[in-house]
Amino acid sequence: MREYLVDYDVEAEADLSKLRDWLIANRSLEGAMEYLQMLRSEVAELSYLADSLPKCKYRMPLLFHSKAKTLPVCHRKLTVIFHIDGEYVIVDKILPSCMITY
Repeated sequence: MREYLVDYDVEAEADLSKLRDWLIANRSLEGAMEYLQMLRSEVAELSYLADSLPKCKYRMPLLFHSKAKTLPVCHRKLTVIFHIDGEYVIVDKILPSCMITY
């Protein structure tokens, strides 16, 4: 089993910032930080799971990268779109799971 380093694209970092701002506005700062920590720890699992996940069958994630894969996180409420590039797993986008339907 190969292990990768996980890195976030600029767009994925922007998604995390937007999510953080929304969580702070609708929950508390502590709740937002706890949720984001859970999200980041699930994404960190891509370091060893990335190879075992299949290429995405939906067209929408493929708009972000031609070899996109997806990982549902946070009780399947969010989906992480990523691809493998050499020794890295690059997180391209983080979206609500309901948006990945076609």
